[in-house]
Amino acid sequence: MPDVAAGIYRHYKAERYYLVLGLGHDANDDARTVVIYVPLYVDAAEPGPRLAVRTLEDFVAWVDPSTRQTVDEGTPGAVRRFTYVPDAVTHKP
Repeated sequence: MPDVAAGIYRHYKAERYYLVLGLGHDANDDARTVVIYVPLYVDAAEPGPRLAVRTLEDFVAWVDPSTRQTVDEGTPGAVRRFTYVPDAVTHKP
């Protein structure tokens, strides 16, 4: 299982930041691990609950930015869907 540390992550698509709280499991399926996170931006077009979940597999996936499709690691041009930002407090996008 990939390790996802709590902390700040940047999404590849819109350069938005998210606070990962940790991992959880689906109460109806212990085999399904999810990442629990909070968007660190305000968007009036996206009202509703602030907590979000995504499967661990989807969170750590590689993506082709031109097609926005999940691809295999090592695919030319592929990037991680979310990238950990260890220096988020001092990071300036």
